[in-house]
Amino acid sequence: MSNKQECTFTSVAPYPKVRQLAHGLKDGDYSSICKAADMMADGIREMAAGRNCVLVPIPNHHGRAVYTKTLANEISQRTGIPTWDILSCRPHMPLHYAKKNDLKPEGIYLKLNLYRQVPEQFTPIVIDNVLDTGYTAGAAIKAVGHPNTMLAVLGHTKNHLTNKNYQFNQLVTNMEKKMQEQPSDKKQSAETKKKQVKNKTDTPLAVYQRLKSKHPDALILMRNGDFYRSLNEDAQKVSDTLHIPTQKPKAKGEGELMAEFPHHALDVYLPRLIRAGNRVAIADMLEMSKKQTTNQTQTDTMEKKTERKKTKAKEAKVDKTETAKVDKTEVKAENKAETKKEDKAVEKTAEQSAGQNVHKPREPQMVTVNGEKVSHGHAFQSNQDPNKWYFTARLDGQQLRPQLMKPEDVAAYQKREIGVEALMQTYYPTKLAKKVTPEEYKADNKLSDGRVIDKMVVYKEHDEHRQDVGKYKLYTQVGEQKMSRTMSKEDLNAYFDRVTTPSKLVEKNFGEQLHLASFYNQFKLEDGVKEVRIAKNYDGDWTVSAKLTDDRTTSKAVLSWHDKQALFTQKTATKEQLAARYLNTEIKEMKQEKVSAKQAFSR
Repeated sequence: MSNKQECTFTSVAPYPKVRQLAHGLKDGDYSSICKAADMMADGIREMAAGRNCVLVPIPNHHGRAVYTKTLANEISQRTGIPTWDILSCRPHMPLHYAKKNDLKPEGIYLKLNLYRQVPEQFTPIVIDNVLDTGYTAGAAIKAVGHPNTMLAVLGHTKNHLTNKNYQFNQLVTNMEKKMQEQPSDKKQSAETKKKQVKNKTDTPLAVYQRLKSKHPDALILMRNGDFYRSLNEDAQKVSDTLHIPTQKPKAKGEGELMAEFPHHALDVYLPRLIRAGNRVAIADMLEMSKKQTTNQTQTDTMEKKTERKKTKAKEAKVDKTETAKVDKTEVKAENKAETKKEDKAVEKTAEQSAGQNVHKPREPQMVTVNGEKVSHGHAFQSNQDPNKWYFTARLDGQQLRPQLMKPEDVAAYQKREIGVEALMQTYYPTKLAKKVTPEEYKADNKLSDGRVIDKMVVYKEHDEHRQDVGKYKLYTQVGEQKMSRTMSKEDLNAYFDRVTTPSKLVEKNFGEQLHLASFYNQFKLEDGVKEVRIAKNYDGDWTVSAKLTDDRTTSKAVLSWHDKQALFTQKTATKEQLAARYLNTEIKEMKQEKVSAKQAFSR
């Protein structure tokens, strides 16, 4: 059974047939939108038959539905189904641009927000122009949260079939049936029948069995488009070694069990398979298909020659029976010779691929202290703003989220004055830090003063009435004290990458509230201070001031409640530390003024 969430979708036609119209639709061309609405309306009527439906347009990468909303409104006029514009998202990198820059869609943070819940008695139909990877559609379906959500698009590609989270099942409409219908002859020619018989023997399962019989001790990997695939017992080995899921193929000609991974992950996965003690044979289905096509062309040419021979034989009144026997013998001999050539070519390819040294993995650009390999580290320019550059890399084959680069780093990168290691340290420091073990993380729950952390959790704020809604927050409980605050990006990365512990996070974020000495140790008083004074002012507030060596005095800063507790009650802070906290900036300015005055006097 598949763990994917199923969703029914309707599409007018495969993407290549509606490519030009889809581009016009995305550009906001009104005539293209109207034409697309005309083509999609029939399919949506069939999909909505017997249901109370609403049309939900998907927002674009700017955060709001624009051309999809116009498309939904046009479809609404033709079908009578109302449009609910209830989805939004944070601005993000366009998915098509991510693919051009060799980035996975999963590396782009895409979370859609729902403004209005769809009642159970209604069936939402999500509207988009093209179903490609299904990443955006999946995020929209998840945000809507309705169990019967459906999808309607103008065109679709085959990429959605490999979506890890969703299984998109196409509802074939009457419109698509008409487009797919092609005139066919009742009587198939002998040539067509031969091709059909040959195609049956060229299924992935047939190729796998043929290679497995010649290399029974090797693990067979077959390249098919953008993926490497393994079948049956080899699929189970790949799954166990690489910890990737298996699935049951839909077609009978694809075996009983299948495991596959993207072609660009071969550099990471192949060494793991070999280290596990496997011999690996790699076959390229595209190359084999080209050879078969060439052989088929040669066979067709020979059959045409045979037909010409038969015609000449008839004209010369040669005995038809003898001619047919000769031609049949010649064709059989020629086909047999071509089959032997093809088998030798396939066997040679498999034998070359079976050796460990045939495929040389790409060397990583660096290896972290945790043994993780960093590869494909590079900077790229934004297509929205040419002044913005982003840095990204892969860590053990997983794409990291692109980070906006500083202008000085961009200049150094273009001049080749800075490398991947330095950029990784700047933009992904927690990826390079030493990870703590689960045991170390669980054990480190005591503060520097001996108190125990009773509870610490990281959560996302969902209260829409709060200003920090949607942000990650840190909550902790120490004794009777309960505290929470928004986490910094640095602390959040350290938490998720497991390079920090509860005690470090709590002391860093709540050291002041807990009156810890470790919090006040960070404050160092500037040189040139003669005396620090703590006293009450006329309003009854405790203040801190400092007297410099030249007898000049700073202003009086009022102490906070926590600082008074740390100074007088807990005795974890000194007056010098408090003076440094409140007065260091003023002291620096006073010292600079004195230096400037001396320089002016010397002139």
